[in-house]
Amino acid sequence: MFRKLTACDHDRVMPFLTRRPSQNLFLLGDIEAHGYDAPFQEVWGYIDDQGDVHTMLLRYFGSYIYSTETGEGSEEVVRILAANTAWTLLQGDSLSLATFRKAVGYIPSRTREFHFAERKPGAPRPSIDTSLVQEATLDHVDALLQLRRTIVEFADSTTTRESLRQSIQSRTGLHYFVPGEAGELASSASTVAENSLSAMVVGVCTRPLYRGQGYATQCLAKICETYDQRGKGLCLFYDNPKAGRIYQRLGFEEIGGWTQFYR
Repeated sequence: MFRKLTACDHDRVMPFLTRRPSQNLFLLGDIEAHGYDAPFQEVWGYIDDQGDVHTMLLRYFGSYIYSTETGEGSEEVVRILAANTAWTLLQGDSLSLATFRKAVGYIPSRTREFHFAERKPGAPRPSIDTSLVQEATLDHVDALLQLRRTIVEFADSTTTRESLRQSIQSRTGLHYFVPGEAGELASSASTVAENSLSAMVVGVCTRPLYRGQGYATQCLAKICETYDQRGKGLCLFYDNPKAGRIYQRLGFEEIGGWTQFYR
């Protein structure tokens, strides 16, 4: 049966999520932080006759996260997406999205494929000076959004002012930046969906004027330092080989792919 999940299903949900904790990081983080009945979040799952979860779908504001082991419940996922005319993005690990596409013949308007990497707590990393790096607060929300809008690669970003404020207020993510010379932000890197095991690195970017000075690497190094202290791992996805070399230098290792379907 594919149905909406509640807090009563949590003990069924966790074994499914923790079998692939990195691939299910968004699901873990959003459920741990916001539960099953937040106004901006909904959770569905396919549960078999033995009470085991095999597929999950989560709406967070205007985007969806999908994960499956078997593809069961795919037709219901299609119906949910069709009923919501406001969503923009469906994403998840590449194996799950490939299974979904094959099960129902789903054809998105556009697809993006990424490398998916994880970093274990305490993985070796070089010593990098992070003295310029500062942590963003609610006062920096508009500046963070403005920086991201200057980055061509972020043209498809679904981050909104509301979701960014929610991340900072709930402490489900960290946002580090290096200031520019005229009060703007030169570079930044963020985490989202922090949970008891890990967090997802997102929004790694540098304003074109400041590129080549190592600012993004400094922001990332600060993130690694912080999460090493917390004993938590990190995950990220990327499609830029140059960025991939930076991530590898900081201890990230590729473990698969990440796929985004656009409505």
